[in-house]
Amino acid sequence: FLALRTRCPCVLCAQEEAGMVVMHRASALLLLSTVASVTLLAVYSGIGPKVLEEYSVMPNSPTNYPTPVYPGATDADQSPSISPQFQRDVTKSKVMYKKLKKMLQGSADRETALDGKVTTAMNFVEAQVSDINARVVKMNTVDSDQIADVPLIPGVRGIKGVDGLNGRDGDDGPSGPPGSRGPAGATGAQGPMGPSGIEGFVGDMGPDGNAGWAGGVGTEGYGGNEGPQGRGGGTESWAHAPFDCAPAATQHMRLVHCNRQGCRLETFFAGKWGTVCDRGFDKDNAGILCKALGFSEAQGKVTMHYTGGTTAVSTGSDKVWMSEVQCLGGEGDIGDCKHSPWGVAHRCTHRNDVGMCCYGFPNGVKGVRKCKSDFDYCPDASSEWARLRDCNYKQCRLDVKYDDKWGTVCDSGFNDMAAKVVCKSLGFAAGGESRRAGGGNGPIWLSDVVCSGKELNLEWCKHSPWGNTPSCDHSMDAGVCCQGPGKPPPRKAAGPKWPCAGMLNTISSGATRLVECSAGGCRLEIKHEDAWGTVCSQDWKATSAVVACRSLGLPGGKTVTNYGGTFSKQAPLAYKIWVSQVRCQGDESWLGSCPHQPWGENEC
Repeated sequence: FLALRTRCPCVLCAQEEAGMVVMHRASALLLLSTVASVTLLAVYSGIGPKVLEEYSVMPNSPTNYPTPVYPGATDADQSPSISPQFQRDVTKSKVMYKKLKKMLQGSADRETALDGKVTTAMNFVEAQVSDINARVVKMNTVDSDQIADVPLIPGVRGIKGVDGLNGRDGDDGPSGPPGSRGPAGATGAQGPMGPSGIEGFVGDMGPDGNAGWAGGVGTEGYGGNEGPQGRGGGTESWAHAPFDCAPAATQHMRLVHCNRQGCRLETFFAGKWGTVCDRGFDKDNAGILCKALGFSEAQGKVTMHYTGGTTAVSTGSDKVWMSEVQCLGGEGDIGDCKHSPWGVAHRCTHRNDVGMCCYGFPNGVKGVRKCKSDFDYCPDASSEWARLRDCNYKQCRLDVKYDDKWGTVCDSGFNDMAAKVVCKSLGFAAGGESRRAGGGNGPIWLSDVVCSGKELNLEWCKHSPWGNTPSCDHSMDAGVCCQGPGKPPPRKAAGPKWPCAGMLNTISSGATRLVECSAGGCRLEIKHEDAWGTVCSQDWKATSAVVACRSLGLPGGKTVTNYGGTFSKQAPLAYKIWVSQVRCQGDESWLGSCPHQPWGENEC
């Protein structure tokens, strides 16, 4: 529309001229209303009918009205004289009529001319629109031809659509035939322990045992502290002289490996010298520690580390004992300053070791550490069946006694609950925590220990059979750290009466197995012709028990005879009694090698 308005200003001209025509028509109507008003005024003024007829009818009017007659009126009454003013008004009305007629005629002419211009403008617009439409069609045709010449290129494959909803489940199939009857379930848990019997009298003390072997030579003791450096030569100001920084030492702190830039600061704890991380260490800390080391000036500087992996002071090789040191003033040792826990120095290596250089000479009063200089060691303890040995601040190694011989416990399955049972049985009411200790010797008696925490000693916990620990070595020896004050260990509670299976329900090896174990014992079964059966207790002796337990991988000797005695336990009626009258010598590999009645023939 804007383009047409710019190119076709005649349209706007036609609109303006149409407006002028409307204005002229309005003026003509105004003049006609004025003439009508004058005529009405004459009627109400009493002008006679003739005069009204003469002056009310427009020129060239085809209408001739008859002269009215008024009864009882004379000619004189009906023909009054006309005033001059009225004559002048009539003259003006005629003049106005002529002007109005002329104006209306001119408006009609202009309207005719305007219609012609509008028609011309519309024809022009239609021609322009038709021309533009033709060019657009032509351009679209050219573009379509060009698009048709472009080869088709497949687009990138779209992403996988969302999976459809799962179909409804199918109808249930027909029921299969009933399955065979399953094996009998496991025996229920052991009932609660009965009340303890009356304690017996203490027996007479036995004779003194033979003296033990003399102990070996102890380990070499720790080296003494490094002595202080001697006095230097007289100089006007040692702090500004080109000499090495002075070394110094107290009982628990020292400056070593000094050069012109500084000395490495070390502290003594838990029997070992170690370094200090420079995180948080500043000049104020250096001044306080210089005073504690006996330097009278109580001033010093911190030796800063350089880049590229080198340091101003040689690095240490021992433990980094602490970091985040904050001394407040007056401390006699770095151990009395605020610092991280001993042995905790996160993100620190020996490249972060603190270096210091104290001013003056270390001939003043030296400080003394007030805080502890060692960790709290885990307490050792012992009883007739368990003991804690080789204790340090982390753990003690747990030893247990079985078959009159001390041995260790494998930490496979051993946790804090088991440690709690051990510590309580040794007189530590607060319990304890489990650790891996290692370093033991002798047999490894137990493995896979599982305790609930309510047991009276370790024997009452579930565990592997005594001595059956093929997957453990002494690097896996269990450790314990008991907590709280200790008391004399209580008298050992009576252990369970079925140690052969280690409180397990079943133990099996090859063609021999123990099943349905309970407080009274386990049932012995052997396999023949791919079927399990029982052994009749007729003529059953301890030597046969030795062979049976050995075939299960259990330790032999006296241990076997202790839990391999004669015992009868009813088997299900469907079970086959394979052998009876078994007479082992004690050195056979399994029961089938011992003399017995023919397989399946017995009176049991």
